[in-house]
Amino acid sequence: MKVLINQKEGPQHSTSWNVPWIEYLKQNHIECDTVDLFQTDAIKVLKDYDCLLWHFGQYSLSNMLEARSILYSAKMMGLKVFPDFNDAWHFDDKVAEMYALQAVGAPIPQSWVFYDLQALKAAMEKNELQFPIVAKLRSGSGSHNVKLIHSKSQLLRYARRMFGRGFDPAPSLLYKTSSNIRSSHDKATFMSKLKRAPEFLRVLKNAKRFPNEKGYVYLQEFIPSDGFDMKVVVVGDKLTGLHRPIRSHDFRASGGGECLYDKTLFSSQIIDSAFAAADALGFQCVGFDYVVDNRTGKGVIVEMSYGFSHTALMGLGGWFDREHNFHEETMNAPQELLKNMLEK
Repeated sequence: MKVLINQKEGPQHSTSWNVPWIEYLKQNHIECDTVDLFQTDAIKVLKDYDCLLWHFGQYSLSNMLEARSILYSAKMMGLKVFPDFNDAWHFDDKVAEMYALQAVGAPIPQSWVFYDLQALKAAMEKNELQFPIVAKLRSGSGSHNVKLIHSKSQLLRYARRMFGRGFDPAPSLLYKTSSNIRSSHDKATFMSKLKRAPEFLRVLKNAKRFPNEKGYVYLQEFIPSDGFDMKVVVVGDKLTGLHRPIRSHDFRASGGGECLYDKTLFSSQIIDSAFAAADALGFQCVGFDYVVDNRTGKGVIVEMSYGFSHTALMGLGGWFDREHNFHEETMNAPQELLKNMLEK
């Protein structure tokens, strides 16, 4: 078995899965190489390997343009790959995520996507849209590019912009800075976030290469919660996660940097629906963002991604099986995924 991990030279992002992958392969005496497939003849290089791993992010234009093409070509050559087609065809496209989740009957908020202004106006005239309502760009993470809209007039202004020059999808430096300040409850937390500032600036520089998002309006029903959302991760037959308090004076939680761990929040409905959605969509690994509707007590999926910050999830100290039993054994998601791949 020979494993290839795509990796650029230079500093790695703190959420990169390459470090835990390499660590696992070395511990299990499995041959592993790292190569930047954009700097070589990718197909020629891949012929010497059995498995390709590529934890690509949404703020690299080259990755978003070509990483999936190389991964799926490697699969056609007989390699095991992660992410596979099912894991990543919808990555960083919230509209595609909506269609996929709707297709398998997963619990999601009521959602709308409009591709021209007249269709949106017709829906408003019929009072099909209830305010407040959440508007999202297709791309983005950490609550970037998510707005809460309170009225028809505000939605019309937003829609005219989306069907005009559109919005820059790059994360906001001002929003990130203010978010970090509001979510830092002590000096140590603030200093930890400050040390990652150069990393965010590199991400921002890369994100500025993307064109404006425009030509559609994507809306989600606003789900009233009890002040938190949940990251729920499924890898094979194991489920783990965390919950994130909503920022003060905001309605968003993702990206705030504050993580809490309470096993009792993982209801049977959330566990069962997360496993069911992951199975139906053929995921090897997925992180669902859940919001618990305080009117019904039910969790709904608002976003999903094949990749996420895995170290934060280890704070739960264990994982649930499909029968809802909790196992007090810390799960390292990238390594659990890799173990499952190699066993197959």
